[in-house]
Amino acid sequence: MGLRRTLIIIGIVALGVFVTFGVEEIRFRFMNKDLLTEVETFQEENIELNTQNDDLSQQTKTLKAELQAKREEYEETISNLEQEAQGLKAANTNAAAFLAEVKTLQEENIELHTKNDDVTKQIEALRSQLDVETREYEGKLSEFEEERKSLQERISELEGVVSRARAILAP
Repeated sequence: MGLRRTLIIIGIVALGVFVTFGVEEIRFRFMNKDLLTEVETFQEENIELNTQNDDLSQQTKTLKAELQAKREEYEETISNLEQEAQGLKAANTNAAAFLAEVKTLQEENIELHTKNDDVTKQIEALRSQLDVETREYEGKLSEFEEERKSLQERISELEGVVSRARAILAP
Protein backbone atom coordinates (compact mmCIF):
# COMPACT_ATOMS: atom_id res chain seq x y z
CA MET A 1 0.00 0.00 0.00
CA GLY A 2 2.75 2.19 0.35
CA LEU A 3 3.38 2.20 -3.30
CA ARG A 4 -0.15 2.77 -4.10
CA ARG A 5 -0.26 5.61 -1.72
CA THR A 6 2.86 6.98 -3.10
CA LEU A 7 1.49 6.63 -6.56
CA ILE A 8 -1.75 8.28 -5.47
CA ILE A 9 0.21 11.07 -3.85
CA ILE A 10 2.37 11.34 -6.92
CA GLY A 11 -0.81 11.25 -9.02
CA ILE A 12 -2.39 13.90 -6.83
CA VAL A 13 0.75 16.00 -6.94
CA ALA A 14 0.96 15.43 -10.68
CA LEU A 15 -2.69 16.30 -11.00
CA GLY A 16 -2.11 19.40 -8.85
CA VAL A 17 0.85 20.31 -11.05
CA PHE A 18 -1.24 19.75 -14.16
CA VAL A 19 -4.13 21.72 -12.66
CA THR A 20 -1.72 24.45 -11.60
CA PHE A 21 -0.18 24.45 -15.07
CA GLY A 22 -3.67 24.44 -16.57
CA VAL A 23 -4.79 27.27 -14.33
CA GLU A 24 -1.56 29.14 -15.03
CA GLU A 25 -1.99 28.47 -18.72
CA ILE A 26 -5.59 29.68 -18.57
CA ARG A 27 -4.47 32.69 -16.55
CA PHE A 28 -1.61 33.21 -18.99
CA ARG A 29 -4.02 32.98 -21.93
CA PHE A 30 -6.38 35.50 -20.30
CA MET A 31 -3.45 37.78 -19.51
CA ASN A 32 -2.14 37.28 -23.01
CA LYS A 33 -5.60 38.02 -24.42
CA ASP A 34 -5.86 41.12 -22.17
CA LEU A 35 -2.37 42.20 -23.20
CA LEU A 36 -3.21 41.64 -26.87
CA THR A 37 -6.39 43.67 -26.43
CA GLU A 38 -4.41 46.37 -24.63
CA VAL A 39 -1.72 46.29 -27.35
CA GLU A 40 -4.44 46.58 -30.01
CA THR A 41 -5.97 49.47 -28.11
CA PHE A 42 -2.57 51.14 -27.86
CA GLN A 43 -1.96 50.51 -31.56
CA GLU A 44 -5.34 52.04 -32.42
CA GLU A 45 -4.58 54.99 -30.14
CA ASN A 46 -1.14 55.22 -31.73
CA ILE A 47 -2.71 55.29 -35.20
CA GLU A 48 -5.18 57.98 -34.04
CA LEU A 49 -2.36 59.95 -32.43
CA ASN A 50 -0.25 59.63 -35.59
CA THR A 51 -3.22 60.86 -37.62
CA GLN A 52 -3.73 63.71 -35.19
CA ASN A 53 0.00 64.40 -35.23
CA ASP A 54 -0.06 64.54 -39.04
CA ASP A 55 -3.07 66.86 -38.92
CA LEU A 56 -1.38 69.02 -36.30
CA SER A 57 1.84 69.02 -38.33
CA GLN A 58 -0.12 70.16 -41.39
CA GLN A 59 -1.91 72.81 -39.32
CA THR A 60 1.45 73.89 -37.91
CA LYS A 61 2.87 74.22 -41.43
CA THR A 62 -0.19 76.19 -42.51
CA LEU A 63 0.03 78.44 -39.46
CA LYS A 64 3.76 78.93 -40.02
CA ALA A 65 3.07 79.91 -43.63
CA GLU A 66 0.30 82.28 -42.51
CA LEU A 67 2.58 83.67 -39.81
CA GLN A 68 5.34 84.22 -42.36
CA ALA A 69 2.89 85.94 -44.72
CA LYS A 70 1.60 88.13 -41.88
CA ARG A 71 5.17 88.89 -40.80
CA GLU A 72 6.07 89.94 -44.34
CA GLU A 73 2.87 92.00 -44.55
CA TYR A 74 3.62 93.69 -41.23
CA GLU A 75 7.24 94.29 -42.20
CA GLU A 76 6.05 95.88 -45.44
CA THR A 77 3.50 97.96 -43.51
CA ILE A 78 6.18 98.99 -41.02
CA SER A 79 8.51 99.88 -43.88
CA ASN A 80 5.76 101.95 -45.52
CA LEU A 81 4.99 103.64 -42.21
CA GLU A 82 8.67 104.40 -41.68
CA GLN A 83 8.83 105.95 -45.16
CA GLU A 84 5.69 107.95 -44.43
CA ALA A 85 7.19 109.03 -41.10
CA GLN A 86 10.33 110.19 -42.91
CA GLY A 87 8.15 112.05 -45.39
CA LEU A 88 6.22 113.63 -42.53
CA LYS A 89 9.46 114.59 -40.81
CA ALA A 90 10.63 116.22 -44.03
CA ALA A 91 7.25 117.92 -44.40
CA ASN A 92 7.49 119.04 -40.78
CA THR A 93 10.94 120.45 -41.45
CA ASN A 94 9.59 122.20 -44.56
CA ALA A 95 6.62 123.46 -42.57
CA ALA A 96 8.96 124.82 -39.91
CA ALA A 97 10.97 126.57 -42.63
CA PHE A 98 7.75 127.93 -44.15
CA LEU A 99 6.58 129.11 -40.73
CA ALA A 100 9.88 130.90 -40.21
CA GLU A 101 9.54 132.43 -43.67
CA VAL A 102 5.93 133.42 -42.92
CA LYS A 103 7.06 135.03 -39.66
CA THR A 104 9.78 136.93 -41.51
CA LEU A 105 7.28 138.00 -44.16
CA GLN A 106 4.83 139.09 -41.46
CA GLU A 107 7.54 141.19 -39.85
CA GLU A 108 8.43 142.68 -43.24
CA ASN A 109 4.73 143.28 -43.86
CA ILE A 110 4.45 145.16 -40.56
CA GLU A 111 7.51 147.22 -41.48
CA LEU A 112 6.04 147.92 -44.92
CA HIS A 113 2.70 148.93 -43.36
CA THR A 114 4.58 151.29 -41.06
CA LYS A 115 6.56 152.72 -43.98
CA ASN A 116 3.36 152.92 -46.05
CA ASP A 117 1.64 154.82 -43.24
CA ASP A 118 4.64 157.17 -42.98
CA VAL A 119 4.71 157.69 -46.75
CA THR A 120 0.92 158.24 -46.76
CA LYS A 121 1.31 160.88 -44.04
CA GLN A 122 4.14 162.49 -46.03
CA ILE A 123 1.98 162.44 -49.15
CA GLU A 124 -0.89 164.06 -47.24
CA ALA A 125 1.49 166.67 -45.82
CA LEU A 126 2.90 167.28 -49.30
CA ARG A 127 -0.62 167.55 -50.74
CA SER A 128 -1.56 170.02 -48.06
CA GLN A 129 1.63 171.94 -48.76
CA LEU A 130 0.96 171.71 -52.50
CA ASP A 131 -2.58 172.97 -51.97
CA VAL A 132 -1.24 175.88 -49.91
CA GLU A 133 1.48 176.65 -52.48
CA THR A 134 -1.01 176.18 -55.34
CA ARG A 135 -3.34 178.70 -53.69
CA GLU A 136 -0.37 181.01 -53.15
CA TYR A 137 0.71 180.65 -56.78
CA GLU A 138 -2.87 181.06 -57.98
CA GLY A 139 -3.07 184.16 -55.82
CA LYS A 140 0.19 185.44 -57.28
CA LEU A 141 -0.99 184.49 -60.78
CA SER A 142 -4.17 186.45 -60.16
CA GLU A 143 -2.06 189.35 -58.99
CA PHE A 144 0.22 189.00 -62.03
CA GLU A 145 -2.83 188.73 -64.28
CA GLU A 146 -4.29 191.87 -62.78
CA GLU A 147 -0.90 193.57 -63.09
CA ARG A 148 -0.62 192.39 -66.71
CA LYS A 149 -4.10 193.74 -67.45
CA SER A 150 -3.15 196.93 -65.75
CA LEU A 151 0.07 197.06 -67.74
CA GLN A 152 -1.80 196.32 -70.99
CA GLU A 153 -4.20 199.10 -70.22
CA ARG A 154 -1.27 201.35 -69.47
CA ILE A 155 0.44 200.24 -72.72
CA SER A 156 -2.83 200.85 -74.58
CA GLU A 157 -3.02 204.29 -73.03
CA LEU A 158 0.63 204.91 -73.85
CA GLU A 159 0.13 203.70 -77.41
CA GLY A 160 -2.84 206.08 -77.63
CA VAL A 161 -0.64 208.89 -76.32
CA VAL A 162 2.16 207.90 -78.74
CA SER A 163 -0.34 207.79 -81.60
CA ARG A 164 -1.63 211.22 -80.68
CA ALA A 165 1.87 212.50 -80.27
CA ARG A 166 2.82 211.15 -83.70
CA ALA A 167 -0.28 212.66 -85.10
CA ILE A 168 0.65 215.97 -83.60
CA LEU A 169 4.32 215.72 -84.55
CA ALA A 170 3.83 214.34 -87.98
CA PRO A 171 2.66 217.32 -89.98
